[in-house]
Order: sequence, then structure tokens, then C-alpha cells
Amino acid sequence: MREILDLGVADLKFSPPATVLRELRRELSKINLYPSGDYLELKKAYCDYLGPELTMQPENLVFGNGLDEVIDLVTRVWGGVNLIPAPTFNQYSRAAMRSNQRAVSVNMLRHGRYELNFDSKDLRRATLVWVCNPNNPTGDLIPRRKIESIIESSEGMVAVDECYFEYTRETVADLVKECENLIVLRSFSKNFGIAGLRLGVAISRPENIEKIEKIRQPFNVNRLAEKAGVIVLRHKGEYEKIWQKVLKIGKEFAAEVERMGFRTFPVNANFVLVDFLSENKAREIFLKLEKNGIKTYPGWGEEDFEGNLSRHIRFAIGDEEKMKLVISVLKS
Repeated sequence: MREILDLGVADLKFSPPATVLRELRRELSKINLYPSGDYLELKKAYCDYLGPELTMQPENLVFGNGLDEVIDLVTRVWGGVNLIPAPTFNQYSRAAMRSNQRAVSVNMLRHGRYELNFDSKDLRRATLVWVCNPNNPTGDLIPRRKIESIIESSEGMVAVDECYFEYTRETVADLVKECENLIVLRSFSKNFGIAGLRLGVAISRPENIEKIEKIRQPFNVNRLAEKAGVIVLRHKGEYEKIWQKVLKIGKEFAAEVERMGFRTFPVNANFVLVDFLSENKAREIFLKLEKNGIKTYPGWGEEDFEGNLSRHIRFAIGDEEKMKLVISVLKS
């Protein structure tokens, strides 16, 4: 059977550092034990990771079984009328549907580019506004002033998904203490390479976190994920080298694709979105890649991102060898 190169799911395509794996193996003998439940060690480790300039405390954090659970919890607490830009991560609208809530999708594609610009009336009506920064799947980085304006204009809660933060270092987490209607979400999947263990976190004011804690399932984060979170945060320096490498490979891949006459979106995360300029061309290339054992994420079909991307394919960023293979297939 031919080995499949999976560049569809945008997890980290690089294994965690050897030092991380060694420490994690030592935790395997303790999986007979429950997680701590309050996750205090993990919360303190994440506060340290956030740095002294943010001065966060454990009560500013809540962890979930992957960011998907955190999105569900946030939606259950503040949802009702969910305002969602398009195209973006489809779990925001799916979380709304699971809770029988209204999801209002607003197209943000202008002349083939993503421009976040909500109508003030929509912001006043929404109980929960979603912003993904950098945006998935376009990769666009939303200007800080734009996010601040959305927070100021919104009557409801504003959830800023920063799951790709480590690739940009751009954040509004520093606004959490002064903005009562802001919650910031982050992941350990796209950056720390522990997607299989499922770990996500929300950062907000204590009164907001308490609302989530009231509906969070006990022991929602398993013991191995809890310990892995603490371990990877201790090895930030080693991971920074991986993040820089991913961005370098992604930008080189995008440049090659541009030279072939196609359009790419900004590379601010571990994926590249390519506009193949026509639906037929995009589908032809998708099938050709699939025939050659390369799995990608198309912008159409049942697994569509929120919004119309019928000419687009998203590529997760693998190592240099894998991306060169993709280029060779595209050129063939």
C-alpha cells in the first residue's frame, strides 16, 4: 500500500524534540492515576509561559480536551447569535449548531483577499463574535487595531482564536484584564506537536473563566495531556527553532507556487492557502495530488471551510523533502 502524505490536517508535521519525548515517556507509568482535576501545575506553567508582562494568574485560565472542546464551552456560555467571518475555521459554526444556536456567517473575501470588516449592526446583535488570528485557512494576520475596534463595538463576547500565535507572536491577550467581553483561545496542536493528546486553553477574566468552569466536565483533560502541556512549555527554546523552520519552508513553498502562476495567501502559520484561479484547475490539481498519495484540504465539499473557496486548496507545511515532492507533482 502506498504511503499517504497527509498535508490536509494542519497539525505540526514535525515530531516533538527528543528531550520532550524522553520526559513524556516517564509519565506513561502513571496513567493509572487520575489527572489533578484543577490542573494547577499546568495553569502555573502556562502563566509562566505567557511572561511577566501579562501577569496572568491560574484563575485567568481554563483548559480543555483540545481547542474544539474550548470552542464548544465558550459557545455554550455566550452563544445564541454567533457572528462568524467567512472563510474561517468551521468549528465555530458547528459548535453553534450542536447547541441549537444561530450562526451568522459574513463573507470577508474582497477581490480574492480576506478583509475582516463586520457591520456595526451585526456586532451589536451578536452575543458571541469569532475572530481567528491569523485566520484559518487564509493565513491573514488581523491588525490589532481592527480587533480592538471589534471588542469596543460588540455588545456580546468576542472570542479571539490565537491557536497559531507561536508563528506570529501577535496577541490581544494583554487586553483580557481591561476588556470584560474578551476571551482568547490557544492550542497545543499546531505548535507543540501534541495534537494526538488534545489540549487547548482559554484566557480571560476570572469571572468569565468561572462561567466555563461551571459547565466543564470533571477531568476533561487526561493525565498524559496535562503532563505533556507542562513538559512542552519548559522547552520553548527548542520549539522556537521548529516554528521558524516551518515558516521558512512555507514561504519557500509559496514562492515556488507563485512562480508557477498561481496565487498564495500570507504565510503566518503552518499552512499555505493556494488560489488555483479556477474551480476546474483546483479540482484537477486536487485529484492529481491525491493520485500521487498526497492528501490536502480542498475549499469545497462537505468539509468546506466556512465560506466559498471553490478555487482553493490548503497545504499543511511538512519538511523540505515533502514540500519539494508536492512542487514536483504540481509541475508534472
